[in-house]
Amino acid sequence: MTEREFAELYIKDMLKNYPGAKYEIVGDLTVKADYNGKEFSHYLDNAFKEYKMQPDSVDEIIKRYTVSSRDLYKDPETINTKNIVPIIKPIEYLDDLKQLSKENGEEKEPWVVYERYNSALIIVYGENTETSIRYFTQEDFDKLAIPRDSLRSLAVKNLNTILPEIQSKGDNGTFMVTAGGDFEASLILLTSIWTNDNFKVKGDFVVAIPNRDMLMITGSKNEDGIKTIKDITDDSFVNGNYQVSPYLFKWDGVKFEKW
Repeated sequence: MTEREFAELYIKDMLKNYPGAKYEIVGDLTVKADYNGKEFSHYLDNAFKEYKMQPDSVDEIIKRYTVSSRDLYKDPETINTKNIVPIIKPIEYLDDLKQLSKENGEEKEPWVVYERYNSALIIVYGENTETSIRYFTQEDFDKLAIPRDSLRSLAVKNLNTILPEIQSKGDNGTFMVTAGGDFEASLILLTSIWTNDNFKVKGDFVVAIPNRDMLMITGSKNEDGIKTIKDITDDSFVNGNYQVSPYLFKWDGVKFEKW
């Protein structure tokens, strides 16, 4: 199946739920939608990557991504502050949003609520719903009257509440950490877990987060461990979904910096 054929299949499934919507395929894996006067875009890059890896699961993949798009079609609701979570994204994500604004005939700063984490990563704040993460605008956030400087602590507290059990596997000072599949990269924000009691490593903590659902840990003095997570990162960043970063990051006692 080509990229365009995949997008056409996606549109076909969307029309079952929203027959009044008008769809246009732009660039094969971008679908622009017009529904009840609202315009937005569906980006199918990650869905198509999943299809390429599991072609026999195309129906399940299409259904999962159409379900996760439903929030776009709902009328805006007040943000539930208990559901605000932090999502780690590459800093290039801001450029993508700027380009999208430009394509829509506007020149403006990214509309999402975010803050810089380090030179390569940002924290984007969203509302965790039953079907997806719904990113909100600064205008939406302003209605909540929450001090901006307390947003990260609130979101991290919420993340701690909704996370399933954090599990780690590995030996020789190199670990793979799992936490449900959506928030592994965001675990770098949980400062309380970065102790040698939790992860026995040689030297300072070094992590790799090539994708949203992948967190690898080793020590700065573990040459074999560093090579292992770097090799996995090089492959996963190129071929995996929801790319975050091809770099390694080292703990400085407060946060992780690009290493």
